[in-house]
Amino acid sequence: MRAPRLSPPLVFRLVAVGLVVLILVAASLHLRHLPRDVGVPDLGPPGSRDRLATGLARCQALGMKADGDPACTAIWAENRKRFFSPDAAR
Repeated sequence: MRAPRLSPPLVFRLVAVGLVVLILVAASLHLRHLPRDVGVPDLGPPGSRDRLATGLARCQALGMKADGDPACTAIWAENRKRFFSPDAAR
């Protein structure tokens, strides 16, 4: 009885699977050390921002709860109006 030989395609597949496993392990080790608490960025003192930027930051901090918030709906509408206005291409 003879032992099966390792053909070149089989060796290539084994090396490819090994590289994929190595990449997955390296990625999981890297992601394990990332900070988990990403907060709202500090946009400077409140006096230096306009009302729209302050409202947008508040709605962003609310996350999914902002969908039902009428103030956020109004702020988003104003932001769209300001963004799509002809004067926005300054």
